[in-house]
Amino acid sequence: MGKTVWLRHETKPFERRSALTPEACRTLAMLGHNVVIESSANRIYKDEEFKRLGLKIVKPNSWITDAPKGAIVVGLKELEDQDFPLIHRHIHFAHVYKGQEGSTKMLSRFIQGEGKLYDLEYLTNSDGKRVSAFGIWAGFVGAALAVNTWSYNQKGLHYNDKAPLEEWENSNALISDVLSNFEDLNMKPRVLIIGARGRCGTGAIKLLRSIGIDPVCWSTKDTKGIGPIEEILDFDILINCALAKKPRPPFLNAEILKKERNLKVISDVACDPTGPCNPLPIYNQITTMDLPILNMDYNGELLITAIDHLPSLLPRESSEDYCDQLLPHLIDFLDNKIEKSPWERSLEIFYHKTMELGIKDELIIDPDSNKLM
Repeated sequence: MGKTVWLRHETKPFERRSALTPEACRTLAMLGHNVVIESSANRIYKDEEFKRLGLKIVKPNSWITDAPKGAIVVGLKELEDQDFPLIHRHIHFAHVYKGQEGSTKMLSRFIQGEGKLYDLEYLTNSDGKRVSAFGIWAGFVGAALAVNTWSYNQKGLHYNDKAPLEEWENSNALISDVLSNFEDLNMKPRVLIIGARGRCGTGAIKLLRSIGIDPVCWSTKDTKGIGPIEEILDFDILINCALAKKPRPPFLNAEILKKERNLKVISDVACDPTGPCNPLPIYNQITTMDLPILNMDYNGELLITAIDHLPSLLPRESSEDYCDQLLPHLIDFLDNKIEKSPWERSLEIFYHKTMELGIKDELIIDPDSNKLM
């Protein structure tokens, strides 16, 4: 029997991506599922692209009142801060498992409504690697913003003057834009990537090499257990692609930044400024498309960009790539192929995290199987 899949409108400002493409939604419908699409003026795919494929369009945010209890609500970014209990199964990037602001309240809403969260960040295979990710595109765009910010600074300009940032039509257009900003400088920045072996690092390397910059690449072995790291100050640009899952010594801190440095620009692709595991505790807020750069003063100017949805600046390419990765797993989920799957692992983390926060003491985990009883 088919399920109801409800693709919700994204409420995060400047979020243009979609977890599902029109073609993917049609595939699910052809498999017998009831696919409902919320209208969205922001989504890179126009409503008409879904309508042409025979898909039903409903009002934005109507999942709140109209989605049947058994519906699976699919989105990308976190839900809005509201008070009503969450009764559905939700699939999205929730950002609630690392002590982020508002996380306890959000998880409480799931418990109150007996809903479930399948956090896409924790949809992993047996070795812990995400089965679907935007990481390559985050690194690609994050590197582009870093070089653009540095180029503007070299010319006595500020990249915030370009805001609000607008999406690039495709990756070729992005590359052309970055090249146009720094080719006439007759110099190249010295760039360090931390976390170069991961998806984000791979994307950053790809962008930099496409514009003729060969970065220095550090992996875990170069930073494990050490910090702050004075050598970072020698570079013009730092691109941090290392998402720390446990507290660690900082890569940089306020004290070390007071020393003489070449470092002018940081692109924090990992972007976890309010979390307890942040390896760059030198700023405390994300940046936005309206204000992409923070001006920090550490014995001189330091420019930091830390946008937490970078692939939105390449929304169509990144959405298509992500959906291609996610769709086979979503089809399995809808076919009830849950046991020992990424979906089971994601749900177990949801249960564990609610217990850790003391939200639902009556949940019992079998100590032998480490699963919910």
